[in-house]
Amino acid sequence: MNGRVGVNVITILAMRYLRLKIDRPASITLKMANKRIIKLEGVISNVVIIIMRVSTIVDFHVVLEENGAYPMILSKHWLTKSHVSNYCGKGYMTIGVHLN
Repeated sequence: MNGRVGVNVITILAMRYLRLKIDRPASITLKMANKRIIKLEGVISNVVIIIMRVSTIVDFHVVLEENGAYPMILSKHWLTKSHVSNYCGKGYMTIGVHLN
């Protein structure tokens, strides 16, 4: 999970492992933190993600596998929809509805 990322990303290897299929072409390119421009392989629409009993539907943008790549990255939009609180510097985050 990355609070600075604007799209959900999955590698082609993770997509195949999960038996997902690209259902539409990608209309964007990604600029990585190291300034590289990445061409997307396509988009997988309406994937149900369940983490810690919090369920949401996301679209994944598919990228080729790279050395050291995470299999998937969830965007800041997912973090917001899932009510995630990231306690930077304290080493943990909470997922779900929070009562103050």
